[in-house]
Amino acid sequence: MRVLLARWTTPLLCAAFFVGSGNAPSGAELYASSVYGPFQASYASSGSQKASRPELGESERVSREVIRTNRLLASVEPKVNRSGSDKAKDDLATAVTRQVEARQAISENQFARGMRLTLEARAFVKSAAAKVGPLEDDPDAVGRALEQTDDALARARELIDDSGDPRAKRSHETLEAKQKGARILLRDGKTRRAFAETRQVRDGVLQLLRSAEIPISEEAAKKALRRAERATELADEDLGARPAAEARRYEREARAQLQKARVAHARRNYRETLLYAKLVERNLELAVAAQRLALNRSG
Repeated sequence: MRVLLARWTTPLLCAAFFVGSGNAPSGAELYASSVYGPFQASYASSGSQKASRPELGESERVSREVIRTNRLLASVEPKVNRSGSDKAKDDLATAVTRQVEARQAISENQFARGMRLTLEARAFVKSAAAKVGPLEDDPDAVGRALEQTDDALARARELIDDSGDPRAKRSHETLEAKQKGARILLRDGKTRRAFAETRQVRDGVLQLLRSAEIPISEEAAKKALRRAERATELADEDLGARPAAEARRYEREARAQLQKARVAHARRNYRETLLYAKLVERNLELAVAAQRLALNRSG
């Protein structure tokens, strides 16, 4: 129940604010919400109100800080809601409450109070991000990484069985054994080691597909491309509007690999399609890990 409450806190609080104020969100506000998440919408129309406010400079300065908090909220919220940390979710809920109060204070020309509240909200967001921690410390995130490796192993197994290559089969069995070890490590609470092991397995699958003489079907290539495209969409949610420099570098590399995968598929080069698609997922995982590390340090 607590998890469900935390997950729905943000939209409910924002909706309550709009209803309580008697103002329905405009088209501009709805557009801003789709770009920056539910927090940005509250300030999308602030420019239309500036003329009626006596302290224009201070209003703009506070609104700018509010938008910064909105963006941080939009970036951190998906990760916190997917985490198993109730403390992080409590901090996020408090941040949302402070941010709604900040908006109310600004509407009443209480700019100093609005500034204080949005900075408090930002501090709670950073606290939530710190509690979630780096990717390799999050059991849920490591569990998802293990599932992705399981999927890569299963797909590789299908290709190897079709090829009948005995060396590739032996290599694959070794990787499967290593993956089982990673699952045991996660079960024992050793998330960092589990994460490192499953990443090595995933890299091993990629190397196996590169080196072995395994025929790649059109259907296998198409599935890999779809997974890469879906991974890109999910990573956009994790990275937020303003990813850190290191995360942005990995994200750019992933998008470049995705384009190469699409070109290879159009040329019916299914081996390259599969390999580039796997590289997309690998770079996106590195991007998300870098972003979480940056948020943790800033907290």
